[in-house]
Parts: sequence; C-alpha cells; structure tokens
Amino acid sequence: MIYHFPPAEVDINDKSFLVIENTIFAKFKRENKTTLKNIFLTENVLVLVLKGYKHLHIEDKTVVVTPQDIIFLKKGIYAMAEYFEEKKEFEAILLFLNPKLLQEVVAEYGIKNSNNFSTIPFLKIQTNPIIETYKSQLTQYFTQESLKDKGILLLKQKEILLYILKTVPYSQTIPFWDSVICTSSESLMYVMDKYLFQNFSLNDYANLTNRSLSFFKRDFADIYGASPKKWINQKRLEYSCLLLKNSQERISDISEKCGFESLSYFTQIFKKTYHKTPSEFRANI
Repeated sequence: MIYHFPPAEVDINDKSFLVIENTIFAKFKRENKTTLKNIFLTENVLVLVLKGYKHLHIEDKTVVVTPQDIIFLKKGIYAMAEYFEEKKEFEAILLFLNPKLLQEVVAEYGIKNSNNFSTIPFLKIQTNPIIETYKSQLTQYFTQESLKDKGILLLKQKEILLYILKTVPYSQTIPFWDSVICTSSESLMYVMDKYLFQNFSLNDYANLTNRSLSFFKRDFADIYGASPKKWINQKRLEYSCLLLKNSQERISDISEKCGFESLSYFTQIFKKTYHKTPSEFRANI
C-alpha cells in the first residue's frame, strides 16, 4: 500500500501539522515503533531529523539520515522507516516546500530552469550550528500561536533555501535543483516510465512533472500523440495481457499490479478493448 503524504486534508485537531489558510507547511513527526512504509511524497520536502535516524530506500541504495544531516527529497515514491534507541522515540520535522516559493528562490539566486534532464531524487547535507539553530527555532512554530502566520512561514522556508544555496558549493547541488524544477519532455517521459503502473490520478502525474493539469495534457499529447488517459490505459492493458499469458497471478492482483483503480474498472475496459473479460482471455490462451 502506498500512502500519499502530505494528505489532501488534515484534521484540524491534529496539532502535529502546521496548516495555514489551507496550505500544509510542516509536520512534526514522532514515532515509537519501527514500520516500513511506501510513501508518495506529493510535495518536495526538507526532512530535519531531531532524534533517532531515518532509512530511505531509494532505487538501489539505502540512505541513512541522522540528526547530523538534513535531506531534501523530490516528489515521488520512497520506502521509509524510522529507527531509534530502545525506550526512545524518533522525531523529525518535515518542511513541505511551497512550489512557487522554491521556483522564486532558485530564480532569485540566478539558477534558471536549464531543462537539463536530471533524475537526482535527493540532496543530503551535513548540519552545522546555524542549521541546528534553525531546527530549534522551527520546533517553536508548532506551539506558539503568534508564529502561525503564512507570511512568516514562507519567509522561514525561504531562509533555509537561501542559506543552502549560498553556503553549499553550487556544483554539488545543481543536479538536484535541475531535477526539482525541470519541465523538459525528457523529465515527463521519465515520470511516465517510472510511475506508469502506480494508481495515480492525472493530477498526480501533472504534479510530478511540475505542470498544471492543462499543460500536462498538452505536453503529453505533443510527446505521445494521444491523451494521457487513453495512452496510460493502453499500456496497462498491454502489460495485463502479458501477465495473464505468462503468470498464474490472480486477476485481482494483476489489476492492482498494473495500476488500475479497481478490479471492476479493469474488467470493464479490458472487455471494451479486447471483447473478452480477463478470465475469458486467459481461458482461451
């Protein structure tokens, strides 16, 4: 199961989230048990570990984040687990970076969208006394009502972004910034290839490619010569045929594996396309 994070809506009684004017700015995360979860980050996020340490399984490597590190994560799917010493807890602040602010800060610092194709998903940096002070200040925003102001929080996000841009050599960070702000055709194709079989909405795909839904549909049609929904369904159906022919997996599992929202929807469009149900298709092989 994949969890969308941050969630589309937050319970107003959940004080672990900083929500101002319907915008989710941050989450104070506290865990006392270790679980491995697949998380779909729908926003770029800065993770500041306070206690314990975090394991991120990114492609073929495991990245460990300790209180001596901070890590920027690009939108996407990650396998995550939190660890801590016996009888202690894991604590971290997750700062969700406003997309417009991120673009503005990067542009303000003179970094233009080069459209260079980059797939770097994270940027890990060691902390220092200034970053430690920033982390300490940020914890106060969850308890002091006077600090819960949209303008103040946007400035707080801008502060850490500018600090990293000004203190970490640009050559070390440019591949990540390119990856975060890129809107090239190559980046769109990469997203579709990587997440084709996830049960994502078109809005999810548009978000991952740094586009509005209308621009995503336009650019997608220019690249693939078809609407996103039609192309995605066709590719998923082709893969489902391959699995029906060459595996003994249950049809419900194949439906889920191919990214369809439900077994009934899978059966409906499969029959519409091939004039047989998946069960009939498999029986006639």
